[in-house]
Amino acid sequence: MYVPSEGSADRFVPPPGRLHLLHLVEYQGGLRLCEDATGLLVGPTDRRLQRAGLYVANLRGVTYYQAAARQADLRPGQPLRLVPEPDNPHDAHAVAVYPNGGNHPIGYVNKQKAGVWSRLIADGAQLSAVSLRGTGPGTKTSFQLV
Repeated sequence: MYVPSEGSADRFVPPPGRLHLLHLVEYQGGLRLCEDATGLLVGPTDRRLQRAGLYVANLRGVTYYQAAARQADLRPGQPLRLVPEPDNPHDAHAVAVYPNGGNHPIGYVNKQKAGVWSRLIADGAQLSAVSLRGTGPGTKTSFQLV
């Protein structure tokens, strides 16, 4: 069961001194955000997540980076690196996604979210990313990250 999408815009914003009101749980072969207080799942498109400093995105351009994605360990919980590409000829706000320890991108954050993410990184925010849904090395994959 999911947290209702209506309600306070600050529902997931932690009080001072607390990092988050959500945690990751295993769900249908991947990871989902779960509200600590209620045990309810939080939909990845819930607009209130951003107010709490949590951003979820599907990876874009994976078909162009299949070789790197197949070699990467993208199982749920695996860390990922976000690398801004201000000189990218297609989008000055592009944010490439690399597997932990990988030398080649496996895709990009979509344009709408990349604008916000690249500004956060440029302003000094230390963003961390993990795979929520994906597969291990040697398999075709699609995945989501937070």
